[in-house]
Amino acid sequence: MQLLTEGVYRLQKATGANAYLIDTGDSSVVVDTGTRGGASALAAELRDERGVSPVTDIVLTHYDPDHAGTAAVLQRQTGARVWIGERDARILRGQDAPPTRFRRFLARVWPRSEVPADLQELSATEETEVAPGVVAIPAPGHTPGHVIVAWRGIVFAGDSVRVSKGRLVQMPGVLTSDRAQAEETERLIAARSPRLVCPGHGKPGRITA
Repeated sequence: MQLLTEGVYRLQKATGANAYLIDTGDSSVVVDTGTRGGASALAAELRDERGVSPVTDIVLTHYDPDHAGTAAVLQRQTGARVWIGERDARILRGQDAPPTRFRRFLARVWPRSEVPADLQELSATEETEVAPGVVAIPAPGHTPGHVIVAWRGIVFAGDSVRVSKGRLVQMPGVLTSDRAQAEETERLIAARSPRLVCPGHGKPGRITA
């Protein structure tokens, strides 16, 4: 694990997308899990780390396989609850189709993630405290049920934004389900004045511009 700031780690064995761990002192929350190809290594990284509180919760910022692919494996390893936005939960389960033509194409060529047991759905309109001080916030745009996670002035942004040269920037348009919502989510993150933004892709960084 790579220590980013007190209580926050980047999980180095995740593949495909960044995964993070928040250690609240009594428990730990994993934010995103990477692709299922990295499941064994990621599970071992969590199992072998000393001095970190037990994982009780896993928050998926969205349903894409590079973020949700290992969640079911980690759940079996840790017994953690798995959380995801309610609209993305329906897509992950196959109840709803992906929201754009390009995403429907990806769903045909990219194997669907295994659905974790007893999936916990996050409200599309209200914040949810998933662990003491760890809050999941509706942040649609990249996907219909995308969420961000906030803890002690840090925002775990998933694919809502990246950080480049001190600025928040959008993901490529072809991957965005709703551009207006995505831009509103970017403004939401900026308004929180986070001391650190931890994105799903690229390096964590601060907003300076």
